[in-house]
Amino acid sequence: MKKHPSLIFLTGFSGSGKSTIGPLLANSLGYEFIDLDHLIEKLAGKPITRIFAEDGEPSFRELECSVLKNLADRDKLVVSLGGGVLENDSSFAVISENGTLVYLHSSPAILARRLCNKTDRPLLKGEKGNKLGREELENKIETIISKRAPRYESAEICVQTDSKRIGSTVEELTRKIERHVRKAAEGGNQQ
Repeated sequence: MKKHPSLIFLTGFSGSGKSTIGPLLANSLGYEFIDLDHLIEKLAGKPITRIFAEDGEPSFRELECSVLKNLADRDKLVVSLGGGVLENDSSFAVISENGTLVYLHSSPAILARRLCNKTDRPLLKGEKGNKLGREELENKIETIISKRAPRYESAEICVQTDSKRIGSTVEELTRKIERHVRKAAEGGNQQ
């Protein structure tokens, strides 16, 4: 299998901007955009919450990995990843071996502010499904991020999304990705 530097996998915690930045970045690069969760829902014919409820998380993770494998030989594609995808060793291997991982980094405080009114994120609820207060939410986000940190930090490209305008973030990412793809092409020609 050949690694495709222009196969871009966007990762970051929920609320870091993957779904907003992804399509804009793809457009800026002249690439196609796919939201992995939306693709899975389309293929499964039901929302992810139902997949989890009816089939369980292991079944969802298998489906997620299978879809990633089908995307692995693509070029000029930006894929927005779901929050937990990097925690699955098989999915992480597919991503690492086939494309470029890009991490959208945001602080727990900013993420808590962005996510405090979201009701569709079961991971961010209390033990009994109750809504968490801002401080509890921030603590929970911090715990999850610290668990995912080694995989987030393995990204070839990292961009801070806390206090930047979306347009500035997209411009910065476009420059970094174009440079990364160019370097990879130059490196491949020297072999």
